[in-house]
Amino acid sequence: MSELSYYDAVCRMIELNVDPEYMEGWMGGYLRNSRREEHEITAEYSSGFEDGLERDTRHFCSWVIPLDTA
Repeated sequence: MSELSYYDAVCRMIELNVDPEYMEGWMGGYLRNSRREEHEITAEYSSGFEDGLERDTRHFCSWVIPLDTA
């Protein structure tokens, strides 16, 4: 598990252009917030939430959205 603080991890995800759904899930899990309603849960959110619960920053690079998608 990486040793990034919450702030550093969120800043790094923003810099890398990580999927916003994953980021929202990660932040919610890290802060131990309640999960979204079932009909609002996406694969990205769910993965982020699980990683956030574990305070794991190893997987967010898998959710980077390339900037030149055109």
